[in-house]
Amino acid sequence: MFSITVRIDGIENRRRNAGLLHVVIGFFMIINIATYYRYTAYNSFLPLIPLLLIASISLFYGLFRKKLDWNAKYNFWLRLIQFISFIILGIAMTTVGRSLDYIGIFIFALLSIMLLFSEKRLFQETLIRIDENGIVIPGIYKDHLVEWKELSNVVIREDFITIFHEKQKYLQYQVNEDLSTLEVAKMNAFCKERIEGVARVEE
Repeated sequence: MFSITVRIDGIENRRRNAGLLHVVIGFFMIINIATYYRYTAYNSFLPLIPLLLIASISLFYGLFRKKLDWNAKYNFWLRLIQFISFIILGIAMTTVGRSLDYIGIFIFALLSIMLLFSEKRLFQETLIRIDENGIVIPGIYKDHLVEWKELSNVVIREDFITIFHEKQKYLQYQVNEDLSTLEVAKMNAFCKERIEGVARVEE
């Protein structure tokens, strides 16, 4: 019924760390490409060039993501390419390397595919939704519904939304959009009506 774009610190931290993870993956890929090249007695360098290119792109993207791709439009596709690259490198390593070498590569392949799905959600708009059932708060992996019966008050202002639980706890989020005075008044009135309505039913 209503929605508000907010800043959620846990999600913001994960977004900032996304670039660092690209750098880590890029370095790990280069190290394992070099290891594979050494195991093959420094033969067949040409097939490794695409993997080196992907590792270099990962490093560059990780270091300059905020400037190059602030809305993370290419993050999903780079994670997918990283996953495929690790699978190819891991399969190749099984023919020449130790079990510890290719197991580590396959673990990073698994990490890449996990990041692919978690970061796809991570870079979506963080919206608090207010409807007849309660207040839906976005999370890193799934949304959380706080039902009206669990709340004692909700205060919405142009800069913050504060959600008070019955157990004397509260959650506060910074509003990341421009709300008009009328919108704020409507949402506060709706929240008050729902909380009082639930309280009357329970009596």
